[in-house]
Amino acid sequence: MRDSIRFFDKITFFIILAISVGGVFLIYSASYSDTNTFFYKQLIWLIFSIIIFFIVFRIRTEIIFRYGVLLYIILIGILILQLVSGKVIAGTKSWVKFGFFSVQVSEFMKIALAIIIAKYISKINKIEWKELFMLGVIIGIPFVLIALQPDMGTASIFVSLFIITILLKGIKKSIVIFLIILVLLSSFFLWNYFLKPYQKDRITSFLNPELYSQSSGYQIIQSKIAIGAGGINGKGFLKGSQSKYKFLPTRHTDFIISLLGEEFGFLGISFFLILYFVFFYRQFTFFTENEEELNLVYLLLGLILFQFLINVLMSIGLIPILGLPLPFVSYGGSSLLGFFIIEGIIFKIRINSYINEF
Repeated sequence: MRDSIRFFDKITFFIILAISVGGVFLIYSASYSDTNTFFYKQLIWLIFSIIIFFIVFRIRTEIIFRYGVLLYIILIGILILQLVSGKVIAGTKSWVKFGFFSVQVSEFMKIALAIIIAKYISKINKIEWKELFMLGVIIGIPFVLIALQPDMGTASIFVSLFIITILLKGIKKSIVIFLIILVLLSSFFLWNYFLKPYQKDRITSFLNPELYSQSSGYQIIQSKIAIGAGGINGKGFLKGSQSKYKFLPTRHTDFIISLLGEEFGFLGISFFLILYFVFFYRQFTFFTENEEELNLVYLLLGLILFQFLINVLMSIGLIPILGLPLPFVSYGGSSLLGFFIIEGIIFKIRINSYINEF
């Protein structure tokens, strides 16, 4: 217990808390003029997530790896049940209703996938054809199930796990060529036979949002207006016109950084970005001789980093809208809880490495 307190990364934990609490205030600003309960729900989820963080932090990593496959199988079963008999909420079958709250199962599938992949790649030296097939099956099953909900944004995050795996283990050149051809063919198939009209509009409007200013390009345009309107210092807390008059849709979820820019300006966004930079720097500069644990840390951090980059780039119009929340900040209990579970695992692994050194 003393070692856990001694080696606990207090600075990183307080950075996570600062980002999360800042998110709660931004959600309040985004919805204070409404009668909804986004602010109160997020506050409850934050308290609950912190409790779960410390529970996960106390779990031995051997147990996490031992039951990773079981968790994966259970979540696959739930995803199948959702497709078969789930209710449509906000246009998808992504949610499981529990009274006052709804849970998005796909957020926890990310964690299960990372655990399985970390354990699997610790036994291989390089990604050959056999390993490619195994990874394709492991990642492909939940990817397809979530894409069919349809939730292409969350499904696309799973691709980041494969990219991180390549960076960790390396891959044959012939496989890279095969994957490029596969991506091109898949893109053609998805565009013509799978993507829904609104999903196609998101891609085409990204290239020239002004042509779609009254439809799919509206969000990108309003997001840029909000960020630009903030200037250097911002308009002030609760004073953002894009939020107050509801010009900016999903301002409490996908485009919350745009709200941050309008109310707190360039300085406010810079402050948040610095917090994220320190957070990623402190966690990525980590090494342990336990390969399973090292792989898991980088896979989990990669998930957060990819989602962070996608949300920020999406908000300023550099990539198509994928509907992914900003980690620890955007409204969403399942997302927040998932990130705190990830951090509970990472903090535990870091503690293990420090204790083993002394």
